[in-house]
Amino acid sequence: MSARERLQAVVFDANAYGVARPNLQQLTRLAERLAGIGIETWVPEPVAWEWAEHVSRDWEAVKNAARQERDRMNRAGIPVAVPTTPYDSREAVIDAVLGNLSAIPHVRIVKLTGSSAVEGLKDQVLQRKPAKTKGGTPEKPGSAVKTGASDSAWLRDVLDLAPPERILIVGADKDVDAAFKAWGKPMPLIRTLDKLRATLFDVTVDDGHAQAAIARHLVSRLPADTFDSDGTGFDIGHITGLESAITHSTDGDGSSLSVYGASVTRLLALAGVGEVSIADDVSDDSARKEPAHTPRPGDLGSADHVTAYATAYFLAEGEATVQTLFNGGDPEVSVLHYDNILVRAELSFHFTDGLITAVEAEAEAEATLVRSAYDDDSDALHRLDEALTWVPGLELRVAPLLGSDSSELSARIQGVPTRVSTTLTPRDGAWELELAIEHDGTDDSLDLLEVSCDYDPGSWWGGYHDGVQGPDAYQVGVSGPDVMGSHGLWTVPAWIISKIDWEA
Repeated sequence: MSARERLQAVVFDANAYGVARPNLQQLTRLAERLAGIGIETWVPEPVAWEWAEHVSRDWEAVKNAARQERDRMNRAGIPVAVPTTPYDSREAVIDAVLGNLSAIPHVRIVKLTGSSAVEGLKDQVLQRKPAKTKGGTPEKPGSAVKTGASDSAWLRDVLDLAPPERILIVGADKDVDAAFKAWGKPMPLIRTLDKLRATLFDVTVDDGHAQAAIARHLVSRLPADTFDSDGTGFDIGHITGLESAITHSTDGDGSSLSVYGASVTRLLALAGVGEVSIADDVSDDSARKEPAHTPRPGDLGSADHVTAYATAYFLAEGEATVQTLFNGGDPEVSVLHYDNILVRAELSFHFTDGLITAVEAEAEAEATLVRSAYDDDSDALHRLDEALTWVPGLELRVAPLLGSDSSELSARIQGVPTRVSTTLTPRDGAWELELAIEHDGTDDSLDLLEVSCDYDPGSWWGGYHDGVQGPDAYQVGVSGPDVMGSHGLWTVPAWIISKIDWEA
């Protein structure tokens, strides 16, 4: 995960625009762009005060401008009126600046709290770092002016709202840098205005970036109810196939079955993402070409829009009303719960400036019931390999281990500091597989999962000498922490995805 994707807010220092004054037009554009990618824009209250005070000085300069020249013209018999403004005092100008700033959409004024104000003032008066003095000479050291209360105060309030790694400070004030060093806190991103575009908006979305971003986006929203008629829940499109899957699951058991109202009610976990393709969209300003000259500081350019198409698998649960008729008897009607549903969805993900801002269904989603048994043990391993191909960044095939001298295999997941290791133990007509997930930079503790495949003696039909082998002779079981439902082999990719730190 990039530093940008960790950001909660962009915070403005007083000197962000270089002259301790705001550029509200640029700030409005930036706040809108940031809101589009889920990042807030913060202006600390002391910064807003400082901006307003400096603008009031400009108002006084304009009001008093050319006074000497007007006097000369008046003495020459050419009267010149004093320029008028809609503001009658410095206070009115300050109020207007603060009002304009507060009215900008998506801009949050971080209020100065009493505790932070006290601590900031103590820093300045007691000369606790990062406070310092300005001016003064060796001959008159007492003439130096103590400073630092404002920065110390607003930084404390900002850090009460977000940790350093989740903020970006716009400015080039070394006092801000000194504050984090003095407090022993991690240094946040600090950027000047001309570096904002490269840091926040110049992002290339390729297949690898999109696949990881899609997995992170979906995992963060699960488990969730499916989309309901009232507009709530997680929308992956209309889900079909469950009724026929339930009906098919009872074929051959001698019963007559009718299924009504089958529906997927909840998506439990992400089990796979794949088949990712990228399509470029038009920009917000496709008609305007980027200027040939070097962009001005603060030039954000046009928002980049990209659509990624992907197939996603979800572990799910649902319910259905089932009417069963055994051998011509009275029908039995019951509402049954199913915790072994797998849903395949075709989705499109809309990226704005490199972050997902919308998700849409491209087709009807399809639900099936996950098998818990297979005709032979090697078939079960190959089906597990098929499921593992849907784990983003993982290239791991365990089926070849069944007939080889080696019993262990491991693979690193591309793009994240995680490794998956497997140990296959063949048994008489069956096997057991242990999976371990190891995360770089952590202690020796591992996430473990066990998958077993056992022969079912009851699958043999008839006598020892004249019987035949029935289908689904090998039963699969999955055990371990955080295992949800009865999703058979598809539990394995879902478990791996859930253990990956997609924020890393």
